[in-house]
Amino acid sequence: MPDGSFHGFEAGGLFVKTESVNVGEQAEIFYGLLKRETVWENVHVTEEGDFDFYNFERTSNGRAVIRRRDFMHAAPYIDVDRVDNLILITRGPLIPAISRLTREQAAALMVLGQAMESSAGDPTQIGRIRTEFFYDPFVAGDRAEHANRFYEILRGLPHINYFLLNTGGVGEGVLYKDIRLEYTMGILDSLLRGGLEDWVDSPTGFQVPRAIRTVDEIYLSPEKLYSRAEFEEKQKELNRIRYETVEKIGGALHPNIRNVFKP
Repeated sequence: MPDGSFHGFEAGGLFVKTESVNVGEQAEIFYGLLKRETVWENVHVTEEGDFDFYNFERTSNGRAVIRRRDFMHAAPYIDVDRVDNLILITRGPLIPAISRLTREQAAALMVLGQAMESSAGDPTQIGRIRTEFFYDPFVAGDRAEHANRFYEILRGLPHINYFLLNTGGVGEGVLYKDIRLEYTMGILDSLLRGGLEDWVDSPTGFQVPRAIRTVDEIYLSPEKLYSRAEFEEKQKELNRIRYETVEKIGGALHPNIRNVFKP
């Protein structure tokens, strides 16, 4: 909201993905899935009547809605008086595990809505980069007006910090490094507890922490998994795609957003 508050509309339950959920890494989700009041979809059930979160014979797009009160650490309220951090989530081999953004970069990335296709979208395109304006296929009305209004609200909230979180991996082929769940949780824990204070410029165009206590430095420096020339070429191509995608919104889009990825 323009005053910096947030008002949610899904107070009763939490949406979760069920594929490969296990008690060791996602205990609260695992036990929440076993509650009688939970609603499931596309989850394999054995002949004995048990759930098999690792069976993808029909689909890997298993999901469920669990009541908030069935999570040990879920607050009963989702409305907040003040938002301090805006964290965008994406995937991509050139993107650090966490990056700090400018307000303009955050707005441009919302316009891009760039993420990796999953089984929830087009199963035949899993793993390919796709774009969805504001991460929402149901946005109605003039998109430039929508983005400009969002940017206008952000400009009126100078206290907000902006971050980009990569929950996939960095690098490619034999050098690929998976960003495991515990790494992401460690990053968020350090961020929200004020442990990430020393930020440095990255060749990705964003800023990254100099170090994170629980995460190896390579996850913050994907450029080290490529030769310099290869990384520069891939980054240049990624920014070209970003710029051309943003340009499709049209000339009415605020120039501070349009020019973020301009060559």
